[in-house]
Amino acid sequence: MNRTMKINYYYAFLLFLICHTASGQTSLRGMYIDHFNNIIGNTVKEDSLLHYAQDSSYNYLALYSLQSLSLSNTSTANMVASFIKRARDVYGIQYVGAVAESFSTIQNKIAPYNNSRADDHEKFNVFNLEFEFWTTSSVQPGGYYCTQYLQQANCSCDSSGGFKFFIDQMHKIDSLAAQQQVISETYLGWFNQGQAQQIQRNVDRILLHAYRTGTSSLYSYSKTRLQYLASNNSPVDVAPIFSAEPNFMGPWLGSHSQAEAYNQYETDKNADNSSWLQYINLLGYTWFDWEFMPKPVPGTSTTFNPVITASGSTNICPGGSVSLSATHGDTYNWSNGASTQSITVNSSATVTCTVTFNGTTKTTPQSVVSLRNQPSVTITEGTYSPGLVPLTASATPGSGSVSTYQWFYNNVSIGSSNSNTYTATSSGTYAVLVTNSYGCSAASANQSITVSGTACMPSVPTGLSSIPSTETSQILSWPGGQSGDSIIVRYHPDTTTTYDYIRMANNGQASVIITGLAQNTLYSWRVKTVCGSTSGAYSSKDYFTTGTTANGIPHVRDIVSEGSESASLISVYPNPASTNVNVNFYSTLGGSGSIALTDINGRTVTADVVTINSGKNIFALNTTTLSNGLYFISINSNDGSINKKILISH
Repeated sequence: MNRTMKINYYYAFLLFLICHTASGQTSLRGMYIDHFNNIIGNTVKEDSLLHYAQDSSYNYLALYSLQSLSLSNTSTANMVASFIKRARDVYGIQYVGAVAESFSTIQNKIAPYNNSRADDHEKFNVFNLEFEFWTTSSVQPGGYYCTQYLQQANCSCDSSGGFKFFIDQMHKIDSLAAQQQVISETYLGWFNQGQAQQIQRNVDRILLHAYRTGTSSLYSYSKTRLQYLASNNSPVDVAPIFSAEPNFMGPWLGSHSQAEAYNQYETDKNADNSSWLQYINLLGYTWFDWEFMPKPVPGTSTTFNPVITASGSTNICPGGSVSLSATHGDTYNWSNGASTQSITVNSSATVTCTVTFNGTTKTTPQSVVSLRNQPSVTITEGTYSPGLVPLTASATPGSGSVSTYQWFYNNVSIGSSNSNTYTATSSGTYAVLVTNSYGCSAASANQSITVSGTACMPSVPTGLSSIPSTETSQILSWPGGQSGDSIIVRYHPDTTTTYDYIRMANNGQASVIITGLAQNTLYSWRVKTVCGSTSGAYSSKDYFTTGTTANGIPHVRDIVSEGSESASLISVYPNPASTNVNVNFYSTLGGSGSIALTDINGRTVTADVVTINSGKNIFALNTTTLSNGLYFISINSNDGSINKKILISH
């Protein structure tokens, strides 16, 4: 728990301690319940346990074996809730603890169960960690704790690794207990002072192992460990735990009261004048375990106090019902005239049952069943945007408050979409199911939603390319199909850092002609897409070099082989081309040559043998049948080989 909650808990419990001490009663009187999974749901076993707890004046039950119960199952959860509520409301049980070996059980089972209950009297209010890190046989290689927990948590299989796992689990449970406003607790056997100091800072109260065969040595057996727990010089709440097992105090209990062991423990502690004892708050005692306790409680007779148990919540929804069962007896007389052990109620009602058992007749406390109203909900469509339709559920709870929402698309639930809003991205039928705090649900009418356009999400262009247009202009290209409402191109001479920008609407184009460039200059450039005020990332940087002029014909030097120094000059226009393209170039040598056109995959689409003149040459190529895309014109002559990029766009 955080510091504030620990202080609040301490003073609340201190007040409880003062009040009960004044009335001559010990504050904490607890009992462990092993194999609770074999008790829950069996009315006879539940009644026997609760009667015994009442006869023993217990106010705390610590429940084992919860990990084997499916608390996410509504029927099982309702049985547990009914037991806890009955223990509190009828039998005087103040604390009901969930005992676990690890944080995961508390986090994944107990906390979600608590969150699902609207009535605080149905919740666990103690989270107990029992992980015996001091038991060598369990933590060593091959041991239970080693194979089940330590190896998975990358902790060494020894006492050191066992404590490392334990204190991590305890810290997490203590934090979750603070969030749930419940008590964190642990059972401890053996530990050293350093371990005790860490434990004391991470738990609200400690159940300290005091397993002996009699009362004479109970306190002396615990004294050193109590001193370790006090070594932080801050208050620590402790309750000794005694064992009723046959090899410990089981035989002793046959002729002694359960409280006698604690009374002797407290007497011996009070006779000790050690200064560190000022930090030890003895809360009371706990016994292990229900199965070993002598029955009935010595000096008492079993009390017959019939009660009504509900199969589920007594807050029912229209069309629903709840089964009410009376404590096992010989005869039953319900206030509605029924004479069976169980009745079914489907409307608001207040009932009692008079039960006769072994000649004793008693009437149960009242059981109140309340019929709650269903919620209602409608869907409102918000302002459209391309590819998006915002939906809002407007709900009234009927009874209680709105608890959960669940959206549906084409009658199939949409994962974890459980807020009152949802953004539709696909056309179809939408609905929302609303549940109130009493578990009553209602669905909206199915609503047909049409989603038009595509959501604007900036993309990051890749694969840039460039083609010279003139000696002072360049065609810059990128892959088509970019998403975004506009495209920004930025460029600058590579010797400066000052960019020029062009922003254009994204109408599907994949190129732009940049004019007004400096001749014979290396430029770098990038592209990004934009959605309104949201920009995507810029593409990787690409480069191009502008050319010079010769004899009035624009050209660039585009030598395939770096070793060739021929002065062949070439220009291609129009570029992009549609039906035909003109190829102009100069050659210093005449003779036979070839002109070929290849696509970006290297496949030759046209190839012609031509006569090349010394000086100016002009050829026209028909591009009508070519598909749109990037191509390469290759000219081979006695003067060398040169390539030129051409974009075909019909």
